[in-house]
Amino acid sequence: MHFSFYSKEMNFRGELLYIKGEQSLLYKPFNTNVGIGVLIGYYTELNTICETGEVIHISGFNSKSTWIEKKLDIPESKRGRLWIHFDDSPMKGTGIEYDRTWETFYDAEKHYICIGDHLTSDNDDCIEFANNIIAVLRGGQLVAIWAKIKEVETVI
Repeated sequence: MHFSFYSKEMNFRGELLYIKGEQSLLYKPFNTNVGIGVLIGYYTELNTICETGEVIHISGFNSKSTWIEKKLDIPESKRGRLWIHFDDSPMKGTGIEYDRTWETFYDAEKHYICIGDHLTSDNDDCIEFANNIIAVLRGGQLVAIWAKIKEVETVI
């Protein structure tokens, strides 16, 4: 599997919530066209449209008790679209493991998390594919997801 992007100025709406009671991430509004979940770090998913491979947002379990507190340098990014190119054609409802060993870093002052490699280089492609959610690609492979979160107790 590999990743690609298309840089395009886009207007995003929505935000990534961290629901404290559930220890989970939820993008609101949630796109119901999502059909594939690609696991990164513990149980966080790249929510992907089955037919096109376009990554829409992220969601899933990610316990704050495992986060590593760190001052983070948020990478500069371009807005656009992010795609996953699968080796095989996955069926709708499929969960695919990408890398579940990734750790989550958290900057409490900036309200940002980084799942994966928090160090970026000038050669990395950084694409904001949903409001305040950035994918970092290195040589066609995803190496990190950066996201600004809003912490809430519950979701109504």
